[in-house]
Amino acid sequence: MPTCTYCSAAFPLLPKEQELYRVLDVPEPVECPACRRQRRLMFRNFFHLYHRTCDLTGKKMLSVYDTGTPFPVYGLQEWWSDKWDGLSFGIDMDFSRPFFEQMAVLHRTVPRIAFMNVNCENCDYCNMSNGSRNCYLVFGNVGNEDCMYGHIVWQSQNCYDCLYTYRSEYCYECIDCVQCHTLSFSRDCDNCSASMFLVHCVGCHDCFGCVGLKNKECHIFNEPHSKEEYRQKIAELNTGNIRTVELARKRVQSLIGKEIVKHYHGFNCEKVTGDYLYNCRNIYDGYDLKNCEDTLYSATLDSFSDSLDCNFCGINAGARAELCYNCLTIGPNYRLIACHACQNDNANLSYCDTCHGCKDCFGCVSLKQKRYCILNKQYTKEKYEQIVPRIIEHMRKTKEWGQFFPRELSPFGYNETIAQEYFPLTREQVLKKGWRWKEEEEGSEEQNYLGPIVPVPDDIRDTDEGICDKILRCESSGKLYKIIPKELTFYRTMKLPLPRKCFMQRQRERFALRNPRHLWKRTCMKCKKPIETTYAPERPETVYCENCYLQEVY
Repeated sequence: MPTCTYCSAAFPLLPKEQELYRVLDVPEPVECPACRRQRRLMFRNFFHLYHRTCDLTGKKMLSVYDTGTPFPVYGLQEWWSDKWDGLSFGIDMDFSRPFFEQMAVLHRTVPRIAFMNVNCENCDYCNMSNGSRNCYLVFGNVGNEDCMYGHIVWQSQNCYDCLYTYRSEYCYECIDCVQCHTLSFSRDCDNCSASMFLVHCVGCHDCFGCVGLKNKECHIFNEPHSKEEYRQKIAELNTGNIRTVELARKRVQSLIGKEIVKHYHGFNCEKVTGDYLYNCRNIYDGYDLKNCEDTLYSATLDSFSDSLDCNFCGINAGARAELCYNCLTIGPNYRLIACHACQNDNANLSYCDTCHGCKDCFGCVSLKQKRYCILNKQYTKEKYEQIVPRIIEHMRKTKEWGQFFPRELSPFGYNETIAQEYFPLTREQVLKKGWRWKEEEEGSEEQNYLGPIVPVPDDIRDTDEGICDKILRCESSGKLYKIIPKELTFYRTMKLPLPRKCFMQRQRERFALRNPRHLWKRTCMKCKKPIETTYAPERPETVYCENCYLQEVY
């Protein structure tokens, strides 16, 4: 069993994994899966947007890159325009120097796009957004309409403050919910509607404060009621008051842990390990995967096959990705190795960053519709096919081939990236490793908000439109935030109290409610069959294998 060169942990090499390395012609990894994942995630700034100017036009814009970057940053329209060409930054390959050292030159000089926002309308504050309309501060925003304050929300409408929610409508404070409608303060629910405060429920409607129910209606805190009783009791509740919400949360918390749970979240899977897996087969150590097969050590993918070590790769209806390795934020592409932010219609790319519609390119940054390019320089097909094998052999000797970009090449501070959510570190720990930390400018927050700071009203009925002109202070972090008119309309329609915490604090607390991306070896608590699960041994839930769970619950 090999030992990680970064953290010294031992890690396995599976037969399927070794087979894919041979097919892709890459060496076996020298870092463990966790260190490889952390390394990739250090290149993804999801949530932090800054005001700066476009370096091509001078226009003010939002960007994931703060001022002071060594490379130019262009606005969305400018980056996609024909006013510039990434080939003008091309350099020759120098076989006397390490490859990553030469890639660093391009990383410092080639223009970057302000943030990822493709085929969207009125989604100006949404990063990593594709095919969405009228959304605000949704990150990982795919195929949505009228959604706000979310992370990994796909194909949904009118969903606010949701995390990993799919094909749902009118949901609020929902986590890992699929095909739900008019659902609030709930998590791990499939096909539920007209309900509040549900956990681990499937096919339920008109329920309040329930845990572990399947195909039920008119239940309150897991107790059945007639339709008339249910309507009367719910009518007596003022769900628009924060005190009602807090009491309901406490009551539900007392029920959590008593239910029987399946060893993984998901359905219609075969031969899988991981969590939140849907319509998948032959998955190892996978998380938040949909329609994937023969994929290992990957998370947040849709429609991938024969791939390893990929993260945050979105959807494009009807398209698939194959033979991708060690990639971050790529779309339905074919045979990509160690690439970042290369979206649709790419093939045979290695070490490319933010390339679109490209084929047969190596070590390129910010190219569009190009072929046979190396380090942003154009070659003929014949010359390209002569040079690339030499580069790969050179990288084998320098032990760079197969590894993702060096951590030091990340343009972000560690605390700006999604790595901080999954691998949290203190400022001191980050600096000790020699990585960057983004310091917050003193007083910058107050400069971004105009208006008096007021207490958050307890009851939505006591809240008028004037609240949108006021400033609120997060009761946990002390950060400032505002309520915008569209948001206020949603809370009134859904009879919900105003949030008492800022968006990022709410986001962190939602993250904390998910199981960690770590598998424990346990046994089914009924048949004693070995299982791997994200439920730690000390957790109170009764954890069953899939067969025992289906027999017991359905």
